[in-house]
Amino acid sequence: MSVTVEAICVREYAVGDLEGVVSLWNQVLVRDGISERVFMEKVLADWNFDPAGCYVAVDQTSGGVIGFMLGIVRLNPLEGIGMQEDLGWITSFFVDPVYERMGIGSRLLKEVMGYMQRMNRRLVNVSTYVPNYFIAGVDIDAYASGWAFLKKHGFEKREGGDVVGMGNELQDMVIPEKVKEQVKELAAEGIELKMFEDKYAFSLLDFLRKEFAGDWASVIVDKIKKGTDDEIIVATKDEEVLGYVQWNGSHFGPFGVSEKLRGKGIGSILFWQVVEQMKKAGEHFIWLGWTGGAAARFYAEKGGLHEVRRHEVMVKEM
Repeated sequence: MSVTVEAICVREYAVGDLEGVVSLWNQVLVRDGISERVFMEKVLADWNFDPAGCYVAVDQTSGGVIGFMLGIVRLNPLEGIGMQEDLGWITSFFVDPVYERMGIGSRLLKEVMGYMQRMNRRLVNVSTYVPNYFIAGVDIDAYASGWAFLKKHGFEKREGGDVVGMGNELQDMVIPEKVKEQVKELAAEGIELKMFEDKYAFSLLDFLRKEFAGDWASVIVDKIKKGTDDEIIVATKDEEVLGYVQWNGSHFGPFGVSEKLRGKGIGSILFWQVVEQMKKAGEHFIWLGWTGGAAARFYAEKGGLHEVRRHEVMVKEM
């Protein structure tokens, strides 16, 4: 290859970049492939997307996309959280391996960090952005060079930034007898676990908005609109929703239980009920994107899930 640095242009994302960006994404981020449709939904259709924070590197001799970096700040408030005025996120970045060591990543980062500065951000995270994150931080096994690149440019692991992806083969997962007994005990207290029905919509959304700040309620709204609310189980008492779990195909979670019902094993029951539903639907593997600490121990001890990926959530102070 005989491309000069001068032949490489770094500019804002523009019309016509979709195919080239997605193609290179799938070539480089081998564990996290996407389709053009998913890119459109999670990037271009994100209300917080701003081309001034999204940069593409192009080889002007061939016209091909050779690098990409997506920076995000909140332009619209997140329900229950607000604008998070101090924070910015880098949710994806990559460079064509053929063009490595030509300073392309550094040029992309300079532009994105310039955007963060203009937007008065104090901290920039990789990644943890909701609702449209792709990777829970940096996969330190699959993308070690990306991790080293961020370290070189002053990013450090955030406090509590060790997170893992977990999963297990469904075929060998059988609901424990203890969990079956817990279901009976809860029923005797008037607590029932049921598949979601339309009549629970108001109570479920009210429960989520009161007890779980963030995008959980909006995710349920999306599932209802898309007709995938058959992937929701609710825990009710006197027809009031006090716990729930959701899934999407083989992807588990999130789930939540009201403070007034915690300590009764409802979380474990909800997990195993999802396992049963997944098996009935013909799924072969259950997985969750990221967790850590006590939650990771819960999934390992109560559900037999094991670590499948390791991530570091990284941060830099401006």
